[in-house]
Formats: sequence, C-alpha cells, structure tokens
Amino acid sequence: MHATPAASATAHARRRRTLHRWFDAGVIFKGAEGVLEIVTGAWLSFDRSILQNVVFRITAKELLHDPEDMVARTLRHWAEELGSGRQTFASLYLVAHGVVKIVLAVSLLREYRWAYPTAVAAQLLLAAYELYRFSHTHAPVLPVVATLDIVIAWLVWREGRARAAAPAGVPRHG
Repeated sequence: MHATPAASATAHARRRRTLHRWFDAGVIFKGAEGVLEIVTGAWLSFDRSILQNVVFRITAKELLHDPEDMVARTLRHWAEELGSGRQTFASLYLVAHGVVKIVLAVSLLREYRWAYPTAVAAQLLLAAYELYRFSHTHAPVLPVVATLDIVIAWLVWREGRARAAAPAGVPRHG
C-alpha cells in the first residue's frame, strides 16, 4: 500500500528537520572543538609538560586495566611527541585550526552562503589529511575522526543545498 501525498510530505519534512538538527549539532560540536583546540594550543605554547602530565595521569588507570588500549596509547604517544620539540608546530596548528573551525561554525549558524562550500572543502581536506597521517602513524582514532569529518561535510553540503533551494521569502544571510 502506498502512502498518501500528505503522509509522504510529512515524512519528508520530519526527515529534513532531523537532518537539520544533526547539522546544527555537528556545527556546534566543531565550534566547541575549535575552542578546545585554541585552549590546548595556547596551553602548549606556554608549558607542554603540564599537558603531558595530565595525559599521563588520565591514561594511567586505563592502561593498568588494558595495556593495549589504543586510545590511551595514542594519547600518550601524542603527548610524548609534543615533548620532543614539536610543540611549536602543534601549538600553532591547533590555534589556527581552532580559529578556522570557530569562524566556519559561526558563519554556518548565521547561514552565510560562502560558508557552506568553504566548510565542506575544509572538512574534506581535513579528512584527507587525517587519512594521510593514518597511513604513517596507524593511529586507530584517525579513520574514526576522518569519517566524522566526512559525515559533517555531507550534512553541511546538504544544508547548503537546502538553503540555496529555499523560497525567496525565507531570510538568508551572506
């Protein structure tokens, strides 16, 4: 039995609202992630030993229970690398990356048209870089993060198309 046109339209509207909520959640998550990256980058530029101590304390209990825990081992590896003189690059990378994420998140939430394709490109470039880094480090978290970035890029692309197709009476920014 086929759904009536009204039921089909209602289901379509519900699906669009759900995807829009996921878009909003993804954008807010990326903005919050940007704030965290700026704070972490600033912290690294001042005293990397504090971050290393925090990471080692946080992961100690987990590694006692499971010495093969990939997340804890990856976090410790990153903390050790920061102590090897790479903290300046890491600090600058995190601050710059965080600023870009915040600018794009705010611009997307304000519905600036230029932000949609820019955010999609940024997310896909970031995912490509994460997969490239995975090919060298084999850190298991990188494909997961890359997948999340690709999903958010798709949500942004979809939302941008919906905004472009919106009727003329719907207010848009940008």
